[in-house]
Amino acid sequence: MSTSTNNTTGMTFWKVLGVIAVALIALAVLGPLLEGLFWIALVALALYGGYMLFRSNKKNTPPTTY
Repeated sequence: MSTSTNNTTGMTFWKVLGVIAVALIALAVLGPLLEGLFWIALVALALYGGYMLFRSNKKNTPPTTY
């Protein structure tokens, strides 16, 4: 005569709570990592753009006529 409806509801609550806790921990770890990678990518993109501008200016300089 024992019913296990109360036990399954309790287990579902703990599963949901565990998923939320894991998601928050993952965001706490990945957030600063992605922020650091964003700034590294931004600096790398600026350096690459500067290099491409320098290279295109050096390669396609028309002869000067004075």
